[in-house]
Amino acid sequence: MRVRMPRLILKAVVVFAVLNFGGPAMADQVTLDAEALRKLAFTAVKAGFAEDALRYTDALLKRDPADSSALVIRSQALRALGRDGPAKKAAHAAWDSADSDPARFGAAMVMAQALSTGGRRTAAQWWLRRAAQNAPNDKAEALARRDFGYVKSRNPWDVQINASAAPSSNVNNGSRQDTLTLAGLPFEFVIEPEAQALSGFETGFGVTGTYRFSPKGPLRQTTARFGLMGETVVLSNGSKAVAPNLSGRDFSFAALEAGVQHKRALDSAGKTAVRFGATGGRNWYGGALLSDYLRVETGLDRRLGPKSVLSFGATVDRVVRIDSPVQSSDRLEAEAGLGRKIANGDQLSVGLMAARAVSASAEIRNEAMGLTFGWAKAEPVAGIGLQASLRIESRVYEESAYVIGGREDMRLSANLSMSFEQVDYLGFSPVLQMQATRNRSNAALYDTQDFGITFGIKSSF
Repeated sequence: MRVRMPRLILKAVVVFAVLNFGGPAMADQVTLDAEALRKLAFTAVKAGFAEDALRYTDALLKRDPADSSALVIRSQALRALGRDGPAKKAAHAAWDSADSDPARFGAAMVMAQALSTGGRRTAAQWWLRRAAQNAPNDKAEALARRDFGYVKSRNPWDVQINASAAPSSNVNNGSRQDTLTLAGLPFEFVIEPEAQALSGFETGFGVTGTYRFSPKGPLRQTTARFGLMGETVVLSNGSKAVAPNLSGRDFSFAALEAGVQHKRALDSAGKTAVRFGATGGRNWYGGALLSDYLRVETGLDRRLGPKSVLSFGATVDRVVRIDSPVQSSDRLEAEAGLGRKIANGDQLSVGLMAARAVSASAEIRNEAMGLTFGWAKAEPVAGIGLQASLRIESRVYEESAYVIGGREDMRLSANLSMSFEQVDYLGFSPVLQMQATRNRSNAALYDTQDFGITFGIKSSF
């Protein structure tokens, strides 16, 4: 049988417990020191007596307006009473007054709670990152990370910020050759220094936002996405010497895009799902408009078991070149992929691609086939997360101004990514990526190679 305890008796039990914990009770009059009053206020708010907790914190804050612990308890009490604005104000004051990691942790946690209750979940996630950064121990950090995951799962917005810096041996995608021949001509032409590979340093910054619309059912989801990114280049002294009329600004790049995607399951278990969507965007190169594009895509994913996923997809791209209309193109790509988790938890993947591009320009019009292998280590090695990929792609151009009989390219790309998860600040860890690309072409102008090391950051939770 459940027996309800009258509120007055419950309050008496709470006060008695605090007094016994803080020191012996006096029969006629009880005087509480600040620490005992904090315990009483904390016990009151946890027991559901928010108004009483406010009175106790009033007394504490009259004694010391910068009492961070009292401000934390006050924020919790105000939130319990539905007063989100004053709760956030108290939490902010607690943060400003905090002078230790435990105090900052508590202030950040109650600020996140107040923000989340008020519907500001993205801001709440930021404060939970601050809580994790100032956690006094592993248990407290795990609590902040757990709450972050909870808030994130209920936040329709997901915003990712990416920053990178990378030295590169080929910032302009230039040729590794210094001469070329034109079809039908018996002599060679010198490739201008500006069209040869130039080394330098690239920096990039991007923001990607995704908004999840409220699903109409447990097996349907629609998302909208926007992205903004930019890359700047600083030429090396050697590149400046061979191409004095060029600057890094000539190779700057920017992109803006937005799109929508819908995914729904075809069976009640969610083993088979279809996806389709569209994305539009605009690119700038060297400070001038480069192209507009529209991409329409569809696909199907099928779970073969708890460890394997088979996927198929098709994409149609329409690219309108603003700088050179003759190079506008339409491209159709079909792909299939298989991902599988092996015994040790590592993730392996393989993908096959076939594509055809149609354009008025012979240097754009081509047929392509590609094969991709991927690997992701399940557990960090010496605190370092590892991922690697290898891609082979063949492209055939039936006509070319640079070679008789058509142009043939074979591109090999390799990537190794290392995330240093033991180095953490606000839930972000540094990432080191090493990339190598070699494009073998029978047209010297397109015979290229590029080696680069990219430094970036990523969220660790």
